[in-house]
Amino acid sequence: MLFGYDNIVISGAIGYLSRLFHLNAAGIGWAAGCALVGCIAGCATAGTVADHLGKKKGLALCALCFALSSLGMLYAANLHQFVLWRLIGGVGIGAASVISPNYIAEIAPTRVRGRCVTLYQLGIVVGILAAVFVNMLIQRMGNEAWNISTGWRWMFFAGVVPAILFGVMILPAVESPRWLLKMGRRDQALSVLARINGVEAAQRETEEIEASLASEEGHISELFTTFRRPLLLGIMLAGLQQISGITPLFSFLPEIFRSAGTATSNAFFQSVLVSLVNLLFTLFALWLVDRAGRKTLILAGTAVQFISFALVGWFYHVHGSGLAVLILVMSFVAGHAFGNGVACWVIISEIYPTKVRGRGMSIATTALWLVGYLGNQLFPIMQKRLGSDGTFWCFSAGALLTIILVGWLIPETKGRSLEEITKLWTEEKPVMVG
Repeated sequence: MLFGYDNIVISGAIGYLSRLFHLNAAGIGWAAGCALVGCIAGCATAGTVADHLGKKKGLALCALCFALSSLGMLYAANLHQFVLWRLIGGVGIGAASVISPNYIAEIAPTRVRGRCVTLYQLGIVVGILAAVFVNMLIQRMGNEAWNISTGWRWMFFAGVVPAILFGVMILPAVESPRWLLKMGRRDQALSVLARINGVEAAQRETEEIEASLASEEGHISELFTTFRRPLLLGIMLAGLQQISGITPLFSFLPEIFRSAGTATSNAFFQSVLVSLVNLLFTLFALWLVDRAGRKTLILAGTAVQFISFALVGWFYHVHGSGLAVLILVMSFVAGHAFGNGVACWVIISEIYPTKVRGRGMSIATTALWLVGYLGNQLFPIMQKRLGSDGTFWCFSAGALLTIILVGWLIPETKGRSLEEITKLWTEEKPVMVG
């Protein structure tokens, strides 16, 4: 939830703080995207931190970053201070985006692993909905001048409550049994697995994990040799999740509706509607992901995204109905929610071997946030130079590229244990599609 809230709360604040700090198009992009630079730093270090300290302590550090960022934003006196606190929050977002799905994948039974990782995505979309709803409530508390000077600060500060709650809730959580086995703490790992799967299954799974660990060296160099294929596929999939424009869409959502002719208060309300669609279709994916498979969901969802943004570009081009733009944006978000928004995180959490899973996910998720940052940074510039129609057509082309590359290169991981997926990469003639 904090991941979603801290990442998207900027959508309600960006219009006001850009006027307060007198920002041009590049400055607006930097203000909207600077947190994603922190995400990149968080991703780059989270895997190593989680591999050495454990997933539980790593998540506690994420909670600290979220709380500090929310508190500091209340007192940001200029753009430089704003950027500093957003970078700290971004580190928390980036680290959480690596550690959380990694942790969930390592404690979840195989039969429900997809749904459990999807709960992580559900938390993100609940956070997004909370952000746009809080933004709407705060925006309506005062006039334009109050929102420019003060209102946007409270939008960020509201995140301190769930940050503290998260810090408290992580204390009783169990540690990852795979991390415990990697660190030689077999009895603790066996106890955790027994609580999850029962004693008999725990013993069997412990032996399977130990056998898998014995076949891995655990050096990061393995990612560039034996497991180069999953590394490259993870980087590709992470980048493709962002290339169709989901992050800039949510980061500038009220501004997008304003540019389609919607009044400010209605633009904030429409942002809430879009976030509700995001939530509903993520719940749909929760039911579907272990039935239809990860790859199938990506292809179906991205096809919806391709068509939706192609039509959004057309309606901007002909100065069409703002209502049509709203409906198509909802359609795009629905496609993301039941497709790449869920399946990307599930696949990235599954494809790396245990000893290097944290670092493999760090590299892949760094690529995700790098592309997301570029989207935020370039979105105002693209709108200025290409127009809204050209901007959305570019994002539509990104969705089409995703369909082609995922259909060609990504294997299906549904129904396979983490150890079985690891064997895919060490077989002499692995199957690339299916």
